[in-house]
Amino acid sequence: RPAAPMFGSRRVAHPRDRQRLPGRLDGCEMIVRLIPGVLLGLGVALAGAVASAQTPPSAPAAKMSCPAPRTVYTFTDSSSIQALAGAKAPFCRFANLNGGQQVDLILGAFSAASPIVQANLDVLISLLPLQVGKTVHLARPGAGGAQAATVTVEKYEIVEVPVGKLACYVLLWTEPSGQGKWERRWWYCPSLEYAAKYTASFEVVTSGGQTLSSSPASWELQSVRVP
Repeated sequence: RPAAPMFGSRRVAHPRDRQRLPGRLDGCEMIVRLIPGVLLGLGVALAGAVASAQTPPSAPAAKMSCPAPRTVYTFTDSSSIQALAGAKAPFCRFANLNGGQQVDLILGAFSAASPIVQANLDVLISLLPLQVGKTVHLARPGAGGAQAATVTVEKYEIVEVPVGKLACYVLLWTEPSGQGKWERRWWYCPSLEYAAKYTASFEVVTSGGQTLSSSPASWELQSVRVP
């Protein structure tokens, strides 16, 4: 990650400083595929308790917890990460199953390795417990308090990904860049204790008033393995 790997494609947010965590699990853990259905509430176990629903439930105020060590998440970009013990709250620790690199994340998105995250840690923690509408403004380190990004709990919705239908909070990171802006979204699912989906897009308005956009990165949760 460039100046500050603040989240990533899966794990650390900024495309410039994003941490790729590819790899696959070699182990004998039980494979859990969350069958279609909506995982509701914060107490749904990763082992696959499923509740069906057609519309998003009312959003609870979600606290953050870490997945059990050795829980493995595999994504549609063929990468996998494994949960580890040992991170200091509010971070959770994960390892790249290909290269073994470790990263500590808040809400499966914001990396402890990022200077912006470190400089605004108390601000980010104020998002907890998650509630729709909460917004924080992050200052750029060493820039006299200049705003670097805005993080908003945009909504609470049911999202359908390969692993199933999940009730998730949408975390929106908005960051100005030159004449345009980045928008990055993570669908953080309390029942999974991780994000089920990530998208990134860049938008710029030309001198002629035309809006141009691109979406350089995205992934969805494909499977979960529990110890």
